[in-house]
Amino acid sequence: MATSPIDDQIDRLSSLPDDLLSTILSFLPIRTAARTSVLCRRFRHLWQTSPSLHLISRDFCPHYFAAMVDSAVLRRSPSYPLLSLRLELSEYRHSPQTETLLPCLFHKACSLGLRHLTIEGCKLNPLSYTLFLIFSVNSLTSLSLPTLTFGRRGCLFPSAAALTNLKTLSVECYAVHSDKLNLLLSQLCSLEDLSIGVSTLRVFNLSSQTIKILKLTMLIGAPELGTVDLRLPSLELLHIENDGLLQLPLFQGEIPLLRKSIISLDEIREKYCSAVPGLLNSISHTEELVLRIEESDRELGPFSILLEPGKEPTKFPNLKHLEVTMCFHKHNFEDIVTLIHHSPALESLKLVHKALFSNVLTRKRKRDDWRSMLTHNADGNHNYIHFTNLHIGQHREEFVKLVSKQCTSVKKMG
Repeated sequence: MATSPIDDQIDRLSSLPDDLLSTILSFLPIRTAARTSVLCRRFRHLWQTSPSLHLISRDFCPHYFAAMVDSAVLRRSPSYPLLSLRLELSEYRHSPQTETLLPCLFHKACSLGLRHLTIEGCKLNPLSYTLFLIFSVNSLTSLSLPTLTFGRRGCLFPSAAALTNLKTLSVECYAVHSDKLNLLLSQLCSLEDLSIGVSTLRVFNLSSQTIKILKLTMLIGAPELGTVDLRLPSLELLHIENDGLLQLPLFQGEIPLLRKSIISLDEIREKYCSAVPGLLNSISHTEELVLRIEESDRELGPFSILLEPGKEPTKFPNLKHLEVTMCFHKHNFEDIVTLIHHSPALESLKLVHKALFSNVLTRKRKRDDWRSMLTHNADGNHNYIHFTNLHIGQHREEFVKLVSKQCTSVKKMG
């Protein structure tokens, strides 16, 4: 439908209310939003009323960054609340002037009803007063912090009694002291979602009565993690991944209400793979399981990952949905078939074969040892299969026959 010249001349932007324009400006980078002040008198201070701000220190020299913070936050009228604040404080731009500015910034943000705070790109360890101010913002419902250090020589968390409304917390902790972390969690009475990266400990204990969602990332460190003990009676969703960590810890704990588990592990070595069956055993009552496992490309031959030779396989009495992405060579295929036979409530199954990357160190591999042993799907592809309605007797019977036949052929080949 063609528009008339009269329609083209209508200024629809100016007809929008200030609240809506302010929300639109909140999606723009702070430098771009500030430039709208030259459009007309109405836009002169409109960008300063945005309910959401994203301040990036590397976009300014220290003097101009301080000026931007002053204009966007410190001078803000109490009638314009600041609901979300994201700070990217680059280490190389972190100056004494910026360090002095942060306490004033958080004091003002606290008075403006701040709910969501994200800080990236710096370490708060030397800024204990700033950390104290952050934990005094009682209006916060979500908080994402950069790397923190716990322990005898690390920073001590201030009392978290003020954060009674905090529901989401994300943080990376090096040299984490479990007792101090658990003391903090016990004071966060509304916390439901925790995302935490940990490293450099032999034993890591995590205890909370309120957490329902946990993402645990195991980071590179020395010495690496030895044992992870999770005491989370309210946990419903568990996401575990290793970020370049070669040695996997042993898992144990009590998670009675667990419904969904997501396990993402890479660089698995044969000498450390016994930790994987232990992890599966600790989450055996889950209803939905997503496994993404990648073996180390330094291994010359395939090995069993999901089951520990000579020990009873993990039983999943409540498992309804299983999704696995890994290299389905003969050992892993046999493991999956065994786990399926120990999952009586299984309703759907999705298997995706992921071939291992080949490099100079693995040229001696035998390709047939690593090829996919999955059954061919309707398209003749043996790298992907998806079964549904396995809870219906006939479907499950046909599926069990199919995988059992394939498993038998695999054993004959071996």
